[in-house]
Amino acid sequence: MSLRTSKKDLIEYVVTRTIFYIATIFTSVTLIYVLFKFMPVDAVENIIFQLTSAVGGVYDPESVMELRRNLYEMFGLSGGNPIESYILFLQRVFTFNFGPAFISFPTPAFQLVLSRLPWTIGLLLTSTIITWTLGNLLGLIAGYFQNRKFAKVLEAVAIIIYPIPYYVMALILILLFAFLIPIFPLGGGMSIIPEKITLDVILNIIWHSLLPALSLMIPGALGWSFISARTLAIETLSKDYTRYAWIRGLPSRHILRRYVLKNILVPQTTVLALSLGGVFSGAVLTEVIFAYPGVGMLAYRATFSGDLNTLMAVLILSIFAVATSVFLLDLLYPLIDPRIKHR
Repeated sequence: MSLRTSKKDLIEYVVTRTIFYIATIFTSVTLIYVLFKFMPVDAVENIIFQLTSAVGGVYDPESVMELRRNLYEMFGLSGGNPIESYILFLQRVFTFNFGPAFISFPTPAFQLVLSRLPWTIGLLLTSTIITWTLGNLLGLIAGYFQNRKFAKVLEAVAIIIYPIPYYVMALILILLFAFLIPIFPLGGGMSIIPEKITLDVILNIIWHSLLPALSLMIPGALGWSFISARTLAIETLSKDYTRYAWIRGLPSRHILRRYVLKNILVPQTTVLALSLGGVFSGAVLTEVIFAYPGVGMLAYRATFSGDLNTLMAVLILSIFAVATSVFLLDLLYPLIDPRIKHR
């Protein structure tokens, strides 16, 4: 294949994946628009009623009318031409103008989500990467040395832990390490009010995040990540090319690294990319159980408060994050797996 043909294939591959990426986002956003359009209740009037009926709430009628108009545009419910209504909805979405957050009025919803995002990213990004790395490493070793005693012990532990949901693990950890052995705080993001970022503040934040992180990492590293990596390792060892490597007398370390590890990384990298994309939506139940001030907790409060502006901000951010992670994965896949070409 000539260099020119190879370059042409690469451009076609990137353009095709970009078109799919844009189509995915537009399809998801359009489904949200249709959902709001055909809701059996008037979401805008429901929000206005909750806002104006608050205890002690006094609002300027003109401000309420302006808010009502903005909300109808935001949700694509304004009368007139449906195409014009849809375009106004898209403008709001792609400029991240979701209106005020009613659980923290008059703070803009997207600004409120951004203020919670560092908490979620700090917790989930760290725990996701550690879970993926540790689970795949243990699974690789347990699969490669499947007849050893320690591998069978790890397998038994994984079989026991795998069915336990992460929120149940969270409750077990709270009972053990916040009540019976009070080493960690019961919940929250920090127990001090910082005037500036210092080492004490950072350590306090880490101290509060350890139990939520462990509740995610234990079922993940010794659950799905471990079991899937072990299964893939055992399957790879049964392949003809791996047996041929043994016959050739290649070193065990070489077979482990170049044959087994490289083959399990391809599907496991897909799992990692999707997990990283889901980081932006937060771990709702974990954050609620630990009262952790992340995006998941914010989405929970918004749902039960009827704050559709904040809920939409979280939803749109999640759609963009997952779609982008899949798009980047599509572009990087040929680098991870040489069997996949840019065509």
